[in-house]
Amino acid sequence: MSDYLPDEAIIEILTRLPVKSLIKFRCVSKTWRSLISSPFLIANHLNLALSDPQYPPYLLFHYSDDLHQKQRFTLHSPDDPFPQNQSREEGEEEDEKGFFDYPSGFIELHSPLESTKLSLVNSCAGLVCLACGFLELKNSFIFWNPSIRKAISVPEPNIGLKSDPLLHYLGFGYDSKNDDYKLVRLVYSLRYGWYLPPLVEIYTLRTGEWRSVTAPAPPYFISLSYLSNFSLPVFLNGKVHWFAVTPQHQGAIRRNVIVTFGMEDEAFGEMGMPKSLEGVDNLDFFVTLVDGLLAVLPRGCATEFHSLWVMKKYGVPESWTKMFHIETGEGFERVIGFTKNGEVLLTKDEKMFSYEPSSQRTLDLHISGEIVFFALDTYVESFVLLNVADGDPGRQGNSSAGS
Repeated sequence: MSDYLPDEAIIEILTRLPVKSLIKFRCVSKTWRSLISSPFLIANHLNLALSDPQYPPYLLFHYSDDLHQKQRFTLHSPDDPFPQNQSREEGEEEDEKGFFDYPSGFIELHSPLESTKLSLVNSCAGLVCLACGFLELKNSFIFWNPSIRKAISVPEPNIGLKSDPLLHYLGFGYDSKNDDYKLVRLVYSLRYGWYLPPLVEIYTLRTGEWRSVTAPAPPYFISLSYLSNFSLPVFLNGKVHWFAVTPQHQGAIRRNVIVTFGMEDEAFGEMGMPKSLEGVDNLDFFVTLVDGLLAVLPRGCATEFHSLWVMKKYGVPESWTKMFHIETGEGFERVIGFTKNGEVLLTKDEKMFSYEPSSQRTLDLHISGEIVFFALDTYVESFVLLNVADGDPGRQGNSSAGS
């Protein structure tokens, strides 16, 4: 490729460049185009982005105002994830500008389907999984890479939602062993209540097909807050995590647990909650990540259990540690998630606020609407899907990228 640099050195340099630059460099020559589009460079570029502290993930924010048929996707720097110059303390005079009037504070993304209501399932290893329609109603999905502005459609699941009274829950993640992105779907029949275990099917990017999961599924109730996009499933250590409650029937003791699904072995598991929360009735928590650690927090702040708990050692229930209380007063409805600088994002009266735990200061972020949904996740730039043909989600040919 060069009289001065060996190919290995050129590849090393290219893997450290931003996606935007590499997209342009594909026009240099056929050789460069082939190299940058190769599974090897795609995988190495993603692995570096996931592991190098110089490349912290962005915050991916989804705002949807259904009444006015507006939706926006934005990326925010982890150092300053939300514009602060327009924020004001609650009760202060209104600013004429709103959140989206400050383009320097975020990167506006082009929605893959402008005219379709989209819901964020979750993001993993350079890809974003979106559902078309409301999370409790849709049966079509897309895998989206905003870095290269490419999305592919996922075929409709085998278990439909149109005829039977069904309810389903989703999880998206990466199978590092088989080098594959997967979307898992738990389908409950409402006709018989939620006492029966759900039917489970899974879609894999490599095959481009849905198939049934044979591993036994526990009859847990996934947190209802997930239905309205209030909280997203968490993908960590190769597993998807949901907050759930065990069914209370035939003398069984009701328990709050975390349900896991492994993307490699495609098996369900259970993880214990903090002991003080395990047996509390009507608890509505959600699972999140704080500094890369698994954490749980109540969805609504109008509860006495509004403390952040972090699992210091993954998979060890005894390592749950209470970090702090959220002291916001009354009226706050739910927690959306955390920014990289430790702020808590909350909602009240269809508006979004930022809460700083150490100072207990609450700021209005000027994001509002009539019927709104907010979602927050992390995202790293990647070339995943670059070598996947349009309309052909199978045969991705990627290698050794993980999260």
